[in-house]
Amino acid sequence: MMTSRPDMIAGLAASAPSGRAAERHRTPPSRPGLRDGLSYLFCAFLITAALPGMDEAHAADSVREIPLPTSFDYPNGITTTPDGTLYVGSVTSGDILRITPEGTIERAFQETETVFAGTALRFDPTTGLLWVASPDFLGQEIDGEQVRRPHRIGAIDIAQRRVFWSSTLPDDGFANDMALDGTGGIYITDSIRDRILHLAAPGAAFETVTDDPLLSPGDLGPAGIVMTRGGDLIIGLYSEGALLRVTLYEAGVRVEPLELTRRIENPDGLALTPDGRLLVLEGAVRSGDGKLLVIDPNGPSPSRWRHSPTVSTCPSISPSSATRSP
Repeated sequence: MMTSRPDMIAGLAASAPSGRAAERHRTPPSRPGLRDGLSYLFCAFLITAALPGMDEAHAADSVREIPLPTSFDYPNGITTTPDGTLYVGSVTSGDILRITPEGTIERAFQETETVFAGTALRFDPTTGLLWVASPDFLGQEIDGEQVRRPHRIGAIDIAQRRVFWSSTLPDDGFANDMALDGTGGIYITDSIRDRILHLAAPGAAFETVTDDPLLSPGDLGPAGIVMTRGGDLIIGLYSEGALLRVTLYEAGVRVEPLELTRRIENPDGLALTPDGRLLVLEGAVRSGDGKLLVIDPNGPSPSRWRHSPTVSTCPSISPSSATRSP
């Protein structure tokens, strides 16, 4: 979940790796865009935690801001554990913060050679592992030239604060986001190769779930991903502004669009509420009019937008009101 994250990788579509070990440096994203993304993702996760047994008005009232240390630059990836602990990653560092339900903030993991960023995080309660997408946005200066390391994905044993496993993606792919499969593995959106991958466990072989043509209608393809309670995958197409449902069968998959009443401007982070509704982070990079949308993908009319108090509360933690702690 969670930046708008493709705001930071919009240039990657034009500079996708093609067998090279590193890419030329591109200008990193501005701080306001990243702060926007993190603020809205905190909004999404805190509302999700608040919804059980609570009406939407009271859930909206529970939204709060979480200041981060000034030394933690470009916060981006975010995930939560069953006890309400948050983990937050960074675009420019492999350090990962832990935020306890009581509000204590500490460094849970220190950057390594294979985990040098944390743009997407997922904590798996079945294994205790923290999955992390680690692309090299800023690169390094080598012989006077800025170059990038290959994008990586990994699993961290957060209890031991060590890398359990790490790898590049097949064909120089780019792991944009991840969804837990419920059995110790993950589904991965590859925004460069326009496909969905599955990894059954750390160290297992990458399997292509689908590279259906519906995944590649725009400049930058699949971004956010979430698994529904029924086992389907919902995918956001960042450039196209659409949502797809991927139904998984033993003999194959079916990919179909969700018929929405309007185009979403840069759908990015996705999350599922306990009652099955879909939270969509509308990045809106061009207009700057980002929103947190609430959609019922399984209702009698999947195209109906749920204009609830949830949506209107997100600006209360916008960058203009965000703070950083010393």
